[in-house]
Amino acid sequence: MTERRWGRGDWGLYAATAALALGLALLTLQVWEADWAIPWSDFGDAIPVAAHFKTVLETGWYEHQPLLGAPFGQQYHDFPTAETTNFLMATVLGHLLGNWAVAMNAYFVLGFPLAALAAAWFLRVAGVSRLLTLPTAVLFAILPFHFVQGEPHLFVASYYVVPLGLVLALRTARGEPLWGWRRGTTHPVGRWFGRGAQTVVLAIVVGSTDTYFAVFTLIMLATAGIVAVVRDRSGPRFVGAAIAGVLIIAVMALNMLDDAVYGWQHGRNDGAFERMPEHAEYFAFKLAQLLLPWPGHRIPALADLREYYDTRFPLPSEQPALGFVAAVGFLILLGVLIHRVVTARRRAALGERGRTLGLLAVLALVAFLFGTVGGLGSVVALMTDVLRSWNRILVVIALLGLAAVALAIDAGLARWARAADPGRAVRRTVAGLLVAALVLIGVLDQTPGTNAHAATNARFLGYDDYFGRIEASLQPGDWVVQLPYQGFPEAQTATGTDVNDVLIPFLHTTAIGWTGGGLRGRPEADWTEVLQSFPAEEIPAIAAAAGASGLLLDRLATPEEQLDEWSDAFAAVLGAPLESEDERYWFWSLDAVPPARVAAVSRHALDSLLQGREWSP
Repeated sequence: MTERRWGRGDWGLYAATAALALGLALLTLQVWEADWAIPWSDFGDAIPVAAHFKTVLETGWYEHQPLLGAPFGQQYHDFPTAETTNFLMATVLGHLLGNWAVAMNAYFVLGFPLAALAAAWFLRVAGVSRLLTLPTAVLFAILPFHFVQGEPHLFVASYYVVPLGLVLALRTARGEPLWGWRRGTTHPVGRWFGRGAQTVVLAIVVGSTDTYFAVFTLIMLATAGIVAVVRDRSGPRFVGAAIAGVLIIAVMALNMLDDAVYGWQHGRNDGAFERMPEHAEYFAFKLAQLLLPWPGHRIPALADLREYYDTRFPLPSEQPALGFVAAVGFLILLGVLIHRVVTARRRAALGERGRTLGLLAVLALVAFLFGTVGGLGSVVALMTDVLRSWNRILVVIALLGLAAVALAIDAGLARWARAADPGRAVRRTVAGLLVAALVLIGVLDQTPGTNAHAATNARFLGYDDYFGRIEASLQPGDWVVQLPYQGFPEAQTATGTDVNDVLIPFLHTTAIGWTGGGLRGRPEADWTEVLQSFPAEEIPAIAAAAGASGLLLDRLATPEEQLDEWSDAFAAVLGAPLESEDERYWFWSLDAVPPARVAAVSRHALDSLLQGREWSP
């Protein structure tokens, strides 16, 4: 089967698809109640995402932030990632909009029309009509996954790259070439813009956007290549898919080359990027989760049903859900597989839609086998624990399911038109009703009906005022010791608070440094863990001797017994603290430490902070 050619009407289709997806995003996110200059999520992983946006605006790139991990600076090379496209988008938006929070929110919103556009292209490649492409592409853009991941996992929520990878997989599965010159032209330049050029561009984008989605693309490409070999004995198609896969891997490696070089120069740091093999099952999905309503459903009874399941049944994972329409499509694909097996000996010749549905069904089954609890993702985890959130492959299943629904409706409409021969006006009316019904079902089923803008704004502005007062009391270039030590990233804290909260002060200041945020595993990042092992009454003087100008105590992150000891000792030396409105933070200026006590700090004590190395910030 050959994919649908680009037609003049496709320009209008893509424009309408992007506009509708953007409009629904703005509507469901209730942006009129939001402040674009304040992150719309301020918890969990949204905090380091915000720190990345702030860092690229201040420094030009995300790998080094001198105001974190003070006084040595934060080096992100110990947490290798291939997400260059996302960081480029953060950089461009940050400089265009002039505010890191506005850029972060804008990228989140931009992900909706980008996902719709990419999905529309895949659906057209799959043979879906223009009529059904618009609503199903929009439903892909507003998947529950988009809102569940949200700004805390902004780069995962920016899943517009998934349809691009599936285009490569579907072309391979059909037996179409991934490589070659542009046909129908003799112009020496024009010949370069053929399938081969498309494949190169798609591989670069896929390999530079998100590691998970790149791996999912590799899995789909491998599956499609095997299908081509088994069905058509098409070795060249498998080789073409393999070359595309190698190119994706090479792009990923190139994106992480500077991280590898840093590791060779400074030694390997296993502490910063620590995963466990069993996480592959904690963060997988179950079939019931995919089919059930998502946790943020607008209908309370359905939201309660999901909450009941997630609280009573084990392994809630990242609360994966396909949404009603995509779930129906997934069941259709499973039905197609069963039908093909049952009727294998008496199978009639399949039409184009039937063949495409069969290929989509195979891809969906393989994706399910990797994402499910105890599936192939767990097998991979026995070899490498780099990937753990296999439930995210549901985005692949969702798009394949939506394509199945669209193809099934297309087939039904074609059969109805042949049998009933309705007039043009009737066909247009039915078409309009179908599009409206699909979009309405998607909005009601897949999007949230509430927001937390008011609470988020109040909390952010409160911290803005508090840390602004701290910054005003210090000089540019000063830095503050944060206690207790919290290993960043992804470490457990003694009281159960989120370790990402250690970055909160940084988000609200511009010219002073903070000891939190250094990537754990190196002495330069972990030195405050040594500092807090000293007697409480000695900590202020040692911190001052190290060059710090202030001390910030996170009371929520401090065990109660230690909190009592520290608060009494610090108050005795430094006086009353500056307290945040929510009573979480206490700040002391280290100017109150008697100079004699600072001078009495031994060189041995300072060097011990770096585990015996000379203290030389």
